[in-house]
Amino acid sequence: MRLAYWMYEGTAHHGVGRIMNSMRNVHAVFHAPQGDDYVNTIFTMLERTPRFPAMTTSVVSGSDLARGTIRLPETLKQVEAKLHPELMVVVASCSTILLQENLEITAASAHVDADVLVYDANPYRMQENAAAEGLFTELVRRYATAQPLTEQPSVNIIGPASLGFHVRHDLTSLRRMLGTLGIQINVVAPWGATVDDLRKLPAAWLNIAPYRELGFRAAKYLEEQFGTPALWDAPIGVKPTLRWLNQLVETLNELGVARNATPIKLPPLTAFSLDGMSAPSSVPWFARTADMESFSGKRAFVFGDATHTVGMAKFLRDELGMPLCGAGTYLTKEAAWVREQLQGYVSDEQFIATDEFQTVAARIAALQPELICGTQMERHTARKHDLNCMVIAPPTHIENHLLAYRPFFGFDGADTIADEVYMTCTLGMEKHLIDLFGDAGLDEVSDTVEVGKPVPLTDSTVPNGATDAVEVTAAESALNPQSSGLIWLPDAEAMLKKVPFFVRGRVRGNVEKYAREHGINQISGDVLLTAKEHLGA
Repeated sequence: MRLAYWMYEGTAHHGVGRIMNSMRNVHAVFHAPQGDDYVNTIFTMLERTPRFPAMTTSVVSGSDLARGTIRLPETLKQVEAKLHPELMVVVASCSTILLQENLEITAASAHVDADVLVYDANPYRMQENAAAEGLFTELVRRYATAQPLTEQPSVNIIGPASLGFHVRHDLTSLRRMLGTLGIQINVVAPWGATVDDLRKLPAAWLNIAPYRELGFRAAKYLEEQFGTPALWDAPIGVKPTLRWLNQLVETLNELGVARNATPIKLPPLTAFSLDGMSAPSSVPWFARTADMESFSGKRAFVFGDATHTVGMAKFLRDELGMPLCGAGTYLTKEAAWVREQLQGYVSDEQFIATDEFQTVAARIAALQPELICGTQMERHTARKHDLNCMVIAPPTHIENHLLAYRPFFGFDGADTIADEVYMTCTLGMEKHLIDLFGDAGLDEVSDTVEVGKPVPLTDSTVPNGATDAVEVTAAESALNPQSSGLIWLPDAEAMLKKVPFFVRGRVRGNVEKYAREHGINQISGDVLLTAKEHLGA
């Protein structure tokens, strides 16, 4: 376990909470010290559902340790008396796991009627995704029961879970497409599932498991144990959605031959549109417009989890014509799969697999891409370098847990993504116009700036509203090695501000390269102009 002040994945504690908060009539009991109940706050703040999180902390205090007492059995009794769950999952936190208590015996001593599962989510060996995937797979193994298949073609949707990236919207998109085809949904799990739903999983003809991060192992188990085939692809983009629909229909029809089932026919694509009359997506048309054709030369950098990194990278290049200057994932265990999926999209040198955000930030600073598709952490990096960024994977922000319908899957999702790309890349023009034409005198200008003195990062001390930092701090140097050791004077900063923001980073880098090559430590307006002429800019 590595100490860090920013991490891409949450704790194992958090991963367990995602599964338990997804399901109905179940409850998580965390054996933890006061303060480790922070997980409840995260779900309450971000999930935006009316239910309170299905989690309780059985607090371990210093006095309990001194007396040799343990509150877990009493907590289990209280939860059962109040909520009557069918299943309670007991998990130790990173602090209490060091006590090496036998929680199996302790939990059994509570003598509750509910099923109790003590899950070993060791926080020193696993993080959020591994804990969530492990627990969900364990529950499927525990409860899935052999039974006859449904009379009509049916599917399970495996993987949508609490605090997933746009999963509620993706689930709606999947439901709409399946409904259009007349295909029944047997079970959705873990989202909204009960223990009884887990028992019914083997009754489906096919499993839909689109998320590499969650549901993959459970679907593999159902395939191996009960012979249920799975559809693994994520329908992100117009072309992948068409392939996904054809594969879905083909697989179910093959399974239906032995059961003399009526073949499923793919209806006209207009049937998948919101109004039932239009084209299901506007992306093919929009990609050919003058607005979108200008994107063909803009470079994109994609970084996130496995599912969305692969889906977004292919969508940007195949459907919007944007070249990729880099892509990667923070899920290092999935790096081989992501790299394989992106062969032909990025080279080995352009691919990056790391869970250290500083490494990703340095790569972005060096590339200066016109569009970044990443996590909330890449958005912070993008703001620092005046680059465009859209969030396409967790970790996320409240703006990615929307009440409105904003899917990433299906035809509806393709339109959502295209809109987001377009707005992210073009709305920044407002900033550029203000840079060029001023802001109607609302800017406060200070007369106290001394020539040759580094300018601090405040609006009030920089002429013409130029707020880029002039003096490079140690942290900035780490994230942007191009700026290390160079000082930009106020007149040069003001001139740089007149360069369109979407190429400003590249111009800054070229000027600094010129300055270093010519032994210049301070960049003035004259140096900037000389470098511009030298580089032919």
